[in-house]
Amino acid sequence: MLLEVYAQTELRSRSQQHGGIAACLSLVLLLLVVSPSLAFAQDQAVAIHLIDMAQDSELSITAASLADGWYDESEDSRVSGYELSDGTPVKFADWYHTDWPDTRVDLLTQFGDDFGLLWGFSTGERGEKYTIDPSLRVGFVAQAHPAANSILSLTVRAVAWGNLNEQTCEGDYGEIGGVQTVNCRLAATFLPPEETLQYLAHAEPNRLHISLSYSASF
Repeated sequence: MLLEVYAQTELRSRSQQHGGIAACLSLVLLLLVVSPSLAFAQDQAVAIHLIDMAQDSELSITAASLADGWYDESEDSRVSGYELSDGTPVKFADWYHTDWPDTRVDLLTQFGDDFGLLWGFSTGERGEKYTIDPSLRVGFVAQAHPAANSILSLTVRAVAWGNLNEQTCEGDYGEIGGVQTVNCRLAATFLPPEETLQYLAHAEPNRLHISLSYSASF
């Protein structure tokens, strides 16, 4: 029953974005809540369930979108590559491609009928010019029965690590500029190399997910 309620809750829930501090605080709260619950559940049956495995990371989508390049208003077209000084063509699609997308695995360790620990991880992802760090996912799901044939369910999950970071390039700007660190995608624009760095992609996963649901049957 707990596994079924969790699956239904996931279909209805919405994730919220919080900072790293909130994620750390939620992990501490998780330990405070889980410790007495585990003690209470020591005599209960324990089962481990694989509840989800998917390659549906929003950060993977963000990284892949970098291959679309940027819009050049003067040419009324998108720039998705350029030529180096020696004439070698460069395609952004080669830089922001991976053979292994970020893969998420979620499991549930169930203690009795009304409490379970959520835990899992993501593998991370690596392309030539970006990385998505692996992440750790921990949480719990608990349910109560306020009345006959009713279920009140609380799900809390926190995510640590898992950031997306775009890497820089070293561009040779000849005798005037020399070798400078630059945003790879914007190296051929009119922007000074140091200004392109502010447009490097950086993103974090949803750090904290909280869902409260109530269901009743008649």
